[in-house]
Amino acid sequence: MSFFSSISLEIISMKTFSSLFLLSGALSSVMAFPAASLHAPNADLTKPIPLDKLKAGLGALDSRSIPDFENLLQQVEALVATTLDTSEFNADRQRVDVSGEHAFQMPDYAAGDVRGPCPGLNVLANHGYLPRNGVATILEYATAVQKVLGMGIDTALVLGVYGTVLGGNPVSLTPGVSMGGPSNAPEAQNLLGNLLGLLVLCASGSQGTGKPKGLTGTHNIFEVDSSITRSDLYDADGDNNNMNMEYFMDLYNMQKDAEVPHYTLDVFLDHALVRFNQSIATNPSFYYGPWSGWFVRNAAYCFAARIFGNASEEYPNGFLDKETLKSFWGVTGPEDNMTYTKGAERIPDNYYRRATDYAAADLWLDIIENVSVKRPTLLSIGGNTNGVNTFTGVNLEDLTGGIMNAEYLAQGNNALCFAFQILQEGAPSVVGSIYATAEPVLSFFLDAINLPLTSLACRNDAYKQLGINGVDFLKTLKTTYPGAAKSGVFL
Repeated sequence: MSFFSSISLEIISMKTFSSLFLLSGALSSVMAFPAASLHAPNADLTKPIPLDKLKAGLGALDSRSIPDFENLLQQVEALVATTLDTSEFNADRQRVDVSGEHAFQMPDYAAGDVRGPCPGLNVLANHGYLPRNGVATILEYATAVQKVLGMGIDTALVLGVYGTVLGGNPVSLTPGVSMGGPSNAPEAQNLLGNLLGLLVLCASGSQGTGKPKGLTGTHNIFEVDSSITRSDLYDADGDNNNMNMEYFMDLYNMQKDAEVPHYTLDVFLDHALVRFNQSIATNPSFYYGPWSGWFVRNAAYCFAARIFGNASEEYPNGFLDKETLKSFWGVTGPEDNMTYTKGAERIPDNYYRRATDYAAADLWLDIIENVSVKRPTLLSIGGNTNGVNTFTGVNLEDLTGGIMNAEYLAQGNNALCFAFQILQEGAPSVVGSIYATAEPVLSFFLDAINLPLTSLACRNDAYKQLGINGVDFLKTLKTTYPGAAKSGVFL
């Protein structure tokens, strides 16, 4: 058995551990999420509370104001128990209803509906599997992507927490986030933290307004450069929310003349290489970080290829053909005259979801086998430093303070562990830039990150105190790459 085969088997064996066990471990500590209330009678409720004033001005919230994570855990347990557990096609269980309450409806932008950079979330809102206004809770996101698209509940829950903390309203009766930009929907503004002065930044970057940014506003965090079909935030187009038809056509044309067009993971990742080079050539502030590039961006490509396909007896986990691809991206018309309509993403008629959920272990294996081994360019760290076509990568051999080097990262889960632990190390800075009273939110966030770190069996101390020429690694990224400095986020 080859070295890499043994690695693959080791990762696959993770599936033998109960998803419920991992979720329980992560969420049990989340349920200890601390809360606070304001006692000072003359306090300015619009002003962020400095951390050093926390003890003087804060106490305990009424229990009714604390997010009910016990209930969330129970619902997740029930969801895991009903997860499809067979690799055989079952039409009744896999058919996705697109009629009645789940019939396609265009978003009502005039009424304030939002849609964002993720086609999968857009399509779920357009069919009523998520709220049609585009603002949903953590549990609603996790449930919908698992039920309709077959994303593993472990991955879905972590992404829900991640997006909510960094773009939404975690300190709320119903923690959630807009799938697009800022929303005026009441549920998007249901912020206990706004009353407590917890929120510092809004979409425009001004302080004290407490308006969540939404997923579109999480640049270099959830929304990243070189995505599948969206423009980069800092390139000439600058529209990172709506689809760029040119990029869609680049993907579509990769199978245009194929005898049996099939948009497999290999096709998507080859497109990822094309987009990587396009960003270098068009975005003077292109940035590809150790978390935002390595994991978030590559994971998005894996999700699209693995969960959008239409399942059948022959392909129980899905087959992504031209018409299904067009439907999920809101494209209509004949091949010689295709048109994109904003907000028109839809689930095809007669659509069947995957037979088995695409769980975290499947994602780990895809990133290791199909990204790091086959396409190591996609595990670069760096960005343009002086305008377009000036991409400069981090030389991993320059990293000190640990056992980090390119050879080490090529082994087993090390690259993935590196990405998640960079997120863990950078979280205090990122969360602290959003919330004045950051500690309770940070605790919630780090508990969620512990789920993938646990499943990957990562060493907790492997990447501590990394630096380049005596300077902290994350600070070096921020000072070296304009795209990191511009957004203020360098993960």
